[in-house]
Amino acid sequence: MPRTTAAPTRSETADAITVILYAAAALVTVAFATILRVASTFRETGIAWTVPIDQQPISATTDSGAISIEGFADEAMVIADGVNAASVTAIIAAIALWALAAVAVIAAVTLVAWNFLRGRFFVRPNARAFDVIGWTLVGAPILIVMLETMGRNGVTSALGIGDGEPVHPIEFWSVAPIFATGVTVGLIAVAFRRGIRLQNEKAALEKDTEGLV
Repeated sequence: MPRTTAAPTRSETADAITVILYAAAALVTVAFATILRVASTFRETGIAWTVPIDQQPISATTDSGAISIEGFADEAMVIADGVNAASVTAIIAAIALWALAAVAVIAAVTLVAWNFLRGRFFVRPNARAFDVIGWTLVGAPILIVMLETMGRNGVTSALGIGDGEPVHPIEFWSVAPIFATGVTVGLIAVAFRRGIRLQNEKAALEKDTEGLV
C-alpha cells in the first residue's frame, strides 16, 4: 500500500488552520446573506426586483435623511404582484442554487485543508474536492443567470413593461471570470491525479526494488 501521508510543515499547518477558520466564517456569511436576500426579494406586497429605467435626474437622501444628494438614476427597485408561478420558482431556485454552490465550494476547500493538516496531500479525496469546486464554479453561475433571467421576465411581465427577453450575452460575460476560475481549478484536479499516479508508480517501483534486493 503506497504511503499517502507526510508530516506537514509548521507553515502548512498554520495555512490549513487559517483556511478552515475562514471557511467557518464564510458559512456563517453565506447563511446571513441568503436570509437577507430572501427577505429583500420577497415582500408582503410582492417581489422586489431592480429593473433598468431611462436615465433621469433624481433628488434623494442618505444617512436616514440627514444628507440630501442629487444625481442620475438608471435603475429602480420595483415591487411586482402577481408574478407567475414559474418565475417565482426560478427566483427561489436561483437563490437556493447560489447558497448551495457556495456551501459546496466551502465544504470542498475545508476538506482539502483538513487533509493537508493531516499530511494527506496527493490523495483521491483532494482530487475529487477540486473536481467539485471546478464543476460548481463552471456550472452554477450559468444556471443562476438563466434562472434569474426567467425570474426577471416574470417580474417585468407582471408590471406590464414587456414579456421578457432571453439571456443577453453580456450577462454571461459577467460570470466569465468565475467560469475561468472553475476551469483552472479543474486543471488543478488533473494535476493532483497525475501526482497520485506518479506517487503510486514510485511506491510500486520501490516495492519491486526491495523484492530484488
